[in-house]
Formats: sequence, structure tokens, C-alpha cells
Amino acid sequence: MVNRFSHIDALRGIAALLVIWLHVSEVFVRLSPETSAQGTALYDLAWSVDVGRIGVVIFFAISGFVICRSLNGNRVEGSKKFIIRRFLRLYPAFWVSIPLGLFSMWRLFDKPFSWSIISANITMLPELLGEPSVIALYWTLETELAFYVLCWILFFYRKLKDPLILFLMSALLTVLFIVFKMYLISPEVRSSLKAMPYHLAIMFWGGFFRYWYDDKKALIIAATRKIQLQWLLYVLTIIVFMPALSAFLQGSITQDSHLLRLGKSYSLGLSMFIIGNLVFKIKNRFMVWIGTISYSLYLLHPVILYSLFWYLKNKAPHWLMTLHLSLYIVFTMVFSMVLSALVYYLVEKPAIDYAHKLTR
Repeated sequence: MVNRFSHIDALRGIAALLVIWLHVSEVFVRLSPETSAQGTALYDLAWSVDVGRIGVVIFFAISGFVICRSLNGNRVEGSKKFIIRRFLRLYPAFWVSIPLGLFSMWRLFDKPFSWSIISANITMLPELLGEPSVIALYWTLETELAFYVLCWILFFYRKLKDPLILFLMSALLTVLFIVFKMYLISPEVRSSLKAMPYHLAIMFWGGFFRYWYDDKKALIIAATRKIQLQWLLYVLTIIVFMPALSAFLQGSITQDSHLLRLGKSYSLGLSMFIIGNLVFKIKNRFMVWIGTISYSLYLLHPVILYSLFWYLKNKAPHWLMTLHLSLYIVFTMVFSMVLSALVYYLVEKPAIDYAHKLTR
């Protein structure tokens, strides 16, 4: 059934497909000389604007849009409800991805792993515990958990429902990211931690956007003055865009392709979230369904991707390695959807339903 937030699910679906597009194209573009000779335009486009990061930025903005409104009630009951629902929303499908990831990305490629790696990954915080992620994209879940903790703290102190607090959190985290990036963080710190303040800022921006989205004529009182939420949203959006635009401009001046990609991907991700909410709301049933299974799709597409790559390199007849890049992208997307649908209906949805049963 289509509801008023079906377009948010469709945006999730688009974000997941963008991530798959980048990951498949960068692995398969040089699968064989024949594949490369047929054209690398799909890879070139995906790489030049970093469509995977665009998808991640959309995911982060949607998390803020949804999560900041999901904490309700008194401190005890609200916290219990939030923790149970978030835990059973994230962890069951995530745990399924660990053994599948170990098989498709470690065992098939003779990459050794240990019980310490497995136990650290079970927590969803492997890199914080000094171990590598079974699947590289787990870093986004680490950021997601950090956002949940901040939201819960704000909820506990009765600040989460104050849009001005969300405005300040997003603005301060953006400034913190700029200061840390320029002056305080050593080059040895991994990139996901360096960028975490900015990603959290995007999430709180998404939460602030939601307050305006639900009541476009809302006013807040700041220093005894009434201010339209809409004007604060304009200001906050400019602030959140600043690091992205700065990276783009600096990259253009210095011809630094890395900065150009960062600037383009963050700017496009934020812009697509705005356009998908205000200009072009996609409510196509298929795209809404893709969004519904998008968490499993995001987690599990590397399983299909690397299993296929291993098979083509080690078992398949040579002609299967000579196809156009688009066919490998479509194949991976289709079979990832099949696997993700199975995990969604057998694991993810029952866990979500059970969480709602526990917290009625």
C-alpha cells in the first residue's frame, strides 16, 4: 500500500542501486580485454561522480528524516521501544551478512580470517575494536549507531523534539568536521572516522528537514523572537553544503580529482534528497519495494558481486567473461534483489514485526 512516505522508500531504493552500480562497475570493468573494449562509459560515469557515495549520502539524510521522529514517550518506555526496534531492525539481517560475506569475499579468495574478526564484526563495530570489516561497507553502520546514540541522549534530556537543537547539532558538527579535517586529525586516522562528523551533520540536517516537511508554516522562538523554520532550513542547508562545495571548488582550482569527486558526490546526494522530497516524488511500486528491501540489498550485494567475479575467473567458460559491463551490473542487481528479498521476508521483516509486538 502506497503511503505518504512511499517516496522515501523509493529514494532508499535509488540509493541502494547507485551503490551497487559503482561497486559492480569498478570490479568488472577490467574483467577481460573484451569487456573493456566494449566501452567503459558506465564505469567512467559512476567513478567520476562517485555514485556510491551519492547513495550513502541519501541513506544518511533519510536516517535523520526518519529517526529523529521515532523516539517518543517517556524516558524509560521511549528508550526501551527505540532500542528494541532499532536493534531488531539492524542486527538480524546484518548477522546473516557476516557468514555470507566471509564465504564470498574471504574464503573464496583464500583470505584468512579468525574468530576475533568474527566476534568483532558481530558487534557491528569491528574497526573500533581493531579488526577489519567482513564487508567493507559496514563502516556506514558504525556511523548509524553513533547517530542513534546522539539521538537517544537528546531524547533523554528532552531536546530531540526541539528543531533548534537539531539545527545547532547539524551546524556544529559541520564546523567540527571542517576544523578537524583542516587542523586536528592526523593522516593515519581512517577516512570513515574523519568524515563521521560531516555524516552526522547530514543526518541531523535530515531530521531538521523533517520538522519543516511536516509543518511548513512552523515557527520557533529564539531569543524571544519568532523565526520561520523555513528560513532556518535555508541557512542550515547552505551550511551543510559548504564542505561539499568547498571540496568541489578546491578540486577545480588544484585539479585534484579526489576532491572533485567528493564535492560532486556530496552535493548531488544532498540535492537528490531535496528533489526527491519536494520536486519529484517517486511512488512507483517497484521502486518502493526495492526501498523496502534496500537494507538487505545494501548489505548483501557484495556477496553476489564477489561470488560472480570468482566464478567467472575460476570456473566459467571464457565467453562469459567477454560481455558488456551493463550485463554484469544488471545480473548482479537482479540476483542481489532475489537474495535480499529472501533475507528480508525470512529474517528482516519477522524481526521488525517481533520488535513491534514487543513494544506495543
